[in-house]
Amino acid sequence: MVLAASDELRHPHDALPNWRESVYFNFADAANGIGGWIYLWVVPNKPNKSGMLISVYKGITDRVEANDLALNSPDHCYRSERGNWVYCFKQDVAPLLADDFDAVELCGLRLVRTEPLKSYEMSFEDDRRNRLELKGEFTMPPYDYADGKGPTPPWLAQNRYHRSWRASGTLTIAGTTYKVNATGDSDHSWGNRDMQEFAKNRFKMWSFQTPSAHRSVSVIDLGEGEQGVPLGFVDIDGDVRSVARIGHSARYSKTGVQQDIQVVIEDTAKRVVRASMGNMFAALGHGEPFGLWGFEGVGAYQVDDWGLCTGVASYFWPPTISGESLHSGL
Repeated sequence: MVLAASDELRHPHDALPNWRESVYFNFADAANGIGGWIYLWVVPNKPNKSGMLISVYKGITDRVEANDLALNSPDHCYRSERGNWVYCFKQDVAPLLADDFDAVELCGLRLVRTEPLKSYEMSFEDDRRNRLELKGEFTMPPYDYADGKGPTPPWLAQNRYHRSWRASGTLTIAGTTYKVNATGDSDHSWGNRDMQEFAKNRFKMWSFQTPSAHRSVSVIDLGEGEQGVPLGFVDIDGDVRSVARIGHSARYSKTGVQQDIQVVIEDTAKRVVRASMGNMFAALGHGEPFGLWGFEGVGAYQVDDWGLCTGVASYFWPPTISGESLHSGL
């Protein structure tokens, strides 16, 4: 379906305890060797009804509590002796946001829609003068998962869309300012989000864009065991098609960080995109209370016929799978 400008705004919620609406932006900045997310959500039927998260990372931090380590550091930045670091600021608050998603502010994060379906401006500053100022330009219309070949599982969302974007501006972490000119992937979802069901499944996401972001991929392999549901899109110069099949392989470090990634994506128009990445230039671990764990990272994909693209590789696993078993090939 064609999504309207009103779909960028908030949607009526029902009484499901796990109902959630969120907007999420990631970016992969190869020039600075960093990755980041900007995340805002409402969960109207929970005690803390609104929340936000900013996470920025450089180098490989192979600990699933990486964001917590950063959040609890005096300047919200965790550093290791290897030179890698993670910045995180996260807050949950009891009141339900009154603002809509066209001009919203929570705990220092402000998102303003400057042109419907086209652009946002984002700003943030914490209590330690870490801050960001970004302009975001979408390079395609929202791609509705309801138009895909595979259905979105009912425990993941009632509806969900993704789109590629370009980010430009500045980011200041621990007194160092970075000039950002990067591409990324953004999503907006609403409906039931049952993390206990989520934690029974693997979740692998690959998203990457050409430097202009007019060719891009955002796909997810979601499922239990060998059964997977392919979700997402391939966008080639404005011709956006649903993914039909995803083939992939990888090796893993002893802690479970994905390496030597190979992914082959076929869309419903029989177009095939082949991409590979040796090592991510930045990554961090993340774990959920229900046991879901894994690593999200950014790196450079070599894509046949497209050239070098930057993007994200997110691999998350149910608690029955360990980093040691992945490393051993089990």
